[in-house]
Amino acid sequence: MDEFELFERIKQRDTTAFDILFRKYYTPLCRFSYTICLSQTDAEESVQDMFVNLWEKAPTVNIDTSLKAYLYRSARNYTLNILKKQQTEEHHLSRYAEIEEADEISEKTPDAEIGRLIQAGVNTLPDRCREIFVLCKQEGLTYEEIAEYLNISKKTIDNQMGIALRKLREYLYPMLKKISILLFFSTHLLGIIVFCIVVYNIMRNEI
Repeated sequence: MDEFELFERIKQRDTTAFDILFRKYYTPLCRFSYTICLSQTDAEESVQDMFVNLWEKAPTVNIDTSLKAYLYRSARNYTLNILKKQQTEEHHLSRYAEIEEADEISEKTPDAEIGRLIQAGVNTLPDRCREIFVLCKQEGLTYEEIAEYLNISKKTIDNQMGIALRKLREYLYPMLKKISILLFFSTHLLGIIVFCIVVYNIMRNEI
């Protein structure tokens, strides 16, 4: 069943179809929402609210892009709404410190450590650059889907991905030896991808 057919069944109040959609996208949408709000609780709340609203309004919703792009755009909007409501609360002012503290006490397995290093680098990217990188490399959206979702050109996406990879090279290069040791024991795919990019560009003397 393709996603167009799936959503048509949801519009007809098919709970099984909705459950399929929820199970497929809930976790990746929470990951994406987290990159915006940097709070797991807020990320989950925004995505849950989005799915509740989608179910309630499905019969009147018309999607003129891919369903995947629509869901990511909706998740972004719901996450931004939560941030706007909470922007005066103190925990948003100290969220980076809280996450850093949580990272320090997290389990130091190779995968966890590589994930922490990579995510720390991703978090240093400019907002739009980070958003595009996460959608492409972590969530697996195509350039076409990202262009539909963000209403920008593929050329802009290509430029922003170039900026993201350059900045990640600069961030990860001082930790190259540590990452190479961790990768020996790791199955962290994103870490391997970024590490290979770093090594490739070192060999080309681009760093």
